[in-house]
Amino acid sequence: MINLSLLPSNPLQQNSFSIKSISTYIFKAPVKKPVVSTLTTVNTRVALLVKVEDIDGIVGWGEIYATLPSFAADHKRNIVHQILFPLLKKEVFETPQACWSYLESKTLAMQIQTGEFGPFSSAIAGIDCAIWDLLARKNHLPLAEFLGGERRPLPAYASGLNPADGPEVVEQSRELGFTAFKQKIGFGESVDKNNLSKISSHLQKDEQLFVDVNQGWTITQVRQIAPMLNSFPLHWVEEPLIANASVEDWLECASLLNAPLAGGENLRGDDFAKQSDWLKVIQPDVGKWGGVTGNSMVAKAALNHQLRYCPHWLGSGLGLMTSAHVLSAIGGNGLLEMDVNENPLREILAEPFPTLQNGQLNLPDQIGIGVVPNLEKANPWLTHYQESII
Repeated sequence: MINLSLLPSNPLQQNSFSIKSISTYIFKAPVKKPVVSTLTTVNTRVALLVKVEDIDGIVGWGEIYATLPSFAADHKRNIVHQILFPLLKKEVFETPQACWSYLESKTLAMQIQTGEFGPFSSAIAGIDCAIWDLLARKNHLPLAEFLGGERRPLPAYASGLNPADGPEVVEQSRELGFTAFKQKIGFGESVDKNNLSKISSHLQKDEQLFVDVNQGWTITQVRQIAPMLNSFPLHWVEEPLIANASVEDWLECASLLNAPLAGGENLRGDDFAKQSDWLKVIQPDVGKWGGVTGNSMVAKAALNHQLRYCPHWLGSGLGLMTSAHVLSAIGGNGLLEMDVNENPLREILAEPFPTLQNGQLNLPDQIGIGVVPNLEKANPWLTHYQESII
């Protein structure tokens, strides 16, 4: 099992900080073409951004998971302003890791009392991302380099392919420069087989195909569908079972499927260590749990155990860039998840949005995560803004 421990800080960098203000922005953009999965249908793309400013006037940006349910964004921004910000007042932190640990420990009793582990952890994660961006900018370094790694072209894959038109979107994504694709399945063997047959029959040399079940099957269903899945050249099967399925079911699932099992967007803390016995592709989400701090710990531990780190992301371009910098810094042979569904907030909240060439995303050489939201252009989708100042 992988072992999680806090990352060491770099004594040569300026890592200490004290927060002056926190601002949140909620954007909601209805779309004509929804995101469809076995979980639900997403008709509105939501982004919950958090801006942190320190006492020196330096600003950093992060994104809090707000895809599902879309109305939860308002609840999470209340957690930021009413619970987390008061904890941060007049505190001086030596490292962002210390701040993340402080917020998690200070709110643990409240998380247990309310049962709201997810909303609290995602709110803390977004703040953590913003703090890392802030400190990278303060040290005049791209985040990947501030984390001790390097900027490099990142292999990316086209994600979120719907059951209704997955094969067509593969062709469109290929024209955009993608060489890897992830099809959503779990909609019945006939639908799944038809989509996978069409896609796999046209795969070009060195292209990769993944599938995502979004926790849609029981182990009984896996037993039934495994022969069909095993007939296709899949590079991983993502979340075939519910994330908290039994050890016995997960181990049986791993034995039934030829492709490696992937997962992690719905895991937290020590769950990654436990599930590394069967997951070969580890996929934490910087906006759901851990932020840059937790995801970096999980990623380094995964690579140390010869597992593949491929971060999950389904939000705006701002959180995507945070995810990209962590992947770039960590190294390994992981791919960056890039949602290709309609999303007016993707590029506009992360300018200048980087280009994709030959299946790879080129990270900008600007400091921090390299992008900032264009608040003026995004204003038509802004539904709420709030600022808390010491």
